[in-house]
Amino acid sequence: MTHEDEPNAEAEGGPENDRSLSDAADAPVHATAEESDAPPWSRDEEKRPTARILVVQMGHCFRTSGATGTPGEQAFVEAVADVCTEELGKPGPPDRDLWHLRVIKADEPLEKYAGDAFVAFHCDGSTHQNARGASVGYRNAAGQSLAQAWKHAYEQHGWSGGFRDDNYTENLKKYYGTRKAVEAGNQRAFIAECGFLTNRDDKALLTGPGGVNRVVHALFDALGI
Repeated sequence: MTHEDEPNAEAEGGPENDRSLSDAADAPVHATAEESDAPPWSRDEEKRPTARILVVQMGHCFRTSGATGTPGEQAFVEAVADVCTEELGKPGPPDRDLWHLRVIKADEPLEKYAGDAFVAFHCDGSTHQNARGASVGYRNAAGQSLAQAWKHAYEQHGWSGGFRDDNYTENLKKYYGTRKAVEAGNQRAFIAECGFLTNRDDKALLTGPGGVNRVVHALFDALGI
């Protein structure tokens, strides 16, 4: 990656904002989400009547220097967070009321990552305009299970841009946000690269009608909300 270091901030993971990723156009893209060997989300846990915290991180927000993301990325992930807030604020079934949302920006203290599920939303970028596809990164089986559930739901809600291999770069695998979440005890943690803003077709899916809602509804489906 070509992210600059910032004072008091760790480098963003993932290939987003990468203007020298030479193999971005050649990385494999799968037409559909792949199955996972990770254990599924426990239905007993879903039904347990205890409050849970969903932590949503807006990738790169609100940096003005260093790792600021692909052009348009901050605006997109901020819109995703806004829809998460709006949707969880709507009346719904009792299980929805059990979830409380915490939205965090790029650089937050460790305690902000604590909760019951964590997702960092990002978009990719490349100098290769034909590079496209969504992808996920995680650190353990719990994160993998939630990430795979999001991928399948994302596809079911109309994402047709395909998927790159999970953790398709080392930076995506080692994304600092998932590390902090796990350190804070938030094991179901993953980073979602929702697609390439530098690709015409992916960008149309992301920023066109229903693009932001697709990302959010996939997450809520994955969580059983």
